[in-house]
Amino acid sequence: MEPLICLLKIFFKLRFFVLVSTSPLRILFLFSNFYLSADYEVRMLNSGPGGIMVFDPPVMKIKKGDTIHFKSVDMAHNSESINNMMPEGGDTWMGAMSEDISVTFNTEGIYVYRCTPHIMMAMVGVIQVGNSNNLEQVKAQASNLKNSFVTNKDRLDNYLSEL
Repeated sequence: MEPLICLLKIFFKLRFFVLVSTSPLRILFLFSNFYLSADYEVRMLNSGPGGIMVFDPPVMKIKKGDTIHFKSVDMAHNSESINNMMPEGGDTWMGAMSEDISVTFNTEGIYVYRCTPHIMMAMVGVIQVGNSNNLEQVKAQASNLKNSFVTNKDRLDNYLSEL
């Protein structure tokens, strides 16, 4: 029975509904989505390809239902969503300092996130989930956020231009 339980866990991870008939050997699969979700990794770094105090990669384009794993490679970083720079109805998150956090994105739109202690150094990232229906709202809020940057003042604009 143990192999069947492992098999069921794998199928649930792949977003299948599993219905088991009276016989454990007969399993009916119904797709819950027309695609399988994907997992991505974003590293939180003191220094990386984009400079100092960066998320790598800083800009992601993913599908609804995908998960991003924020990895604390260097100490004293976190990942936190910015409430007014995400789609309406999107889930917020706030990772603990120096700890990994995984976030599954179920609402389409643009999300801007930050490293809380390094926001003044423009340690921000951008995620586009599906369509970019809130891009103009995010761009309008970007000017307010940039006022808190001491260095890398054009970083967020550069990231948004990649969408």
